[in-house]
Amino acid sequence: MMEWMNVATLNVYDIEGKVQNEITLSTIPDDFTPDEVLIARSLKRQLANARRPFAHVKNRGEVHGGGRKPYRQKGTGRARQGTIRAVQWRGGNVAFGPQTNRNFTIGMNKKERSAALRHLIWARINEGDWLLFGDLAFDKPSTKKAKAFLESLSREGRFLIVVAGNEEYENVRRSFRNLSNVSILPPERLNTYDILNNDTVLVHQDAFEIVRATWQV
Repeated sequence: MMEWMNVATLNVYDIEGKVQNEITLSTIPDDFTPDEVLIARSLKRQLANARRPFAHVKNRGEVHGGGRKPYRQKGTGRARQGTIRAVQWRGGNVAFGPQTNRNFTIGMNKKERSAALRHLIWARINEGDWLLFGDLAFDKPSTKKAKAFLESLSREGRFLIVVAGNEEYENVRRSFRNLSNVSILPPERLNTYDILNNDTVLVHQDAFEIVRATWQV
C-alpha cells in the first residue's frame, strides 16, 4: 500500500518547464487513504449518466398495419390470432427489444460526489501527477510553444489542462487545444473521468485556488 503524506509541496512551472515557485498544501489528513470504492462509484455514475440509448425497436403500438383480425377465431384448425403484427409474425413487433426511453441514470448524493473528487485529487497530488503552472506569457496563441512546454516537463501520455474560462486565459486555451494528447477544462467542470483518463493533470495556479475552494482540497 502506498504511504500517504499530510503535507504536499506543489511546484509551479514557467513556460520553460522550470520551477517558478511552490505552493504548500497541508489539508491531506495524516491517516488518509483514497476511498477507491467511492471513486469507482463516482466514475460509474458519470459514465452511466452520459449514456444515451440510440437502439430502438417498434413495439405493438408502433408497428404499422395489422388492424384487422387475419382469420376467424374458430373452425380453421389453426391457433387463434388477433393481428398479423404480433411478435410471432414476420413484420410484427419485437418483444423486449431496446427502447430509446430506457433510463441509465445512477444517483449519488452531493457530499459523496464531492468526497470522491477530493480523494481523487489528493491521490493524484501524492502520486506526483498533479502539476501547477503559472503565467505562460502567450502574447498570442502558439501551439508550438504549448508543445515545447509539455515536452520540457518530460512526461508522457495524455495531459488534462485546467484553466479558468476567463477571456484573459484565451491564448492559453487556444495554444493547447490543437494538441491531440491534450484535454482542456475549466476548474468548475473538473470531474472523475477526465482526471482518471489523463496521465498528468496540469492546473493553472489561479484555477487551483478555485479547485481548493470548491472541493476543500
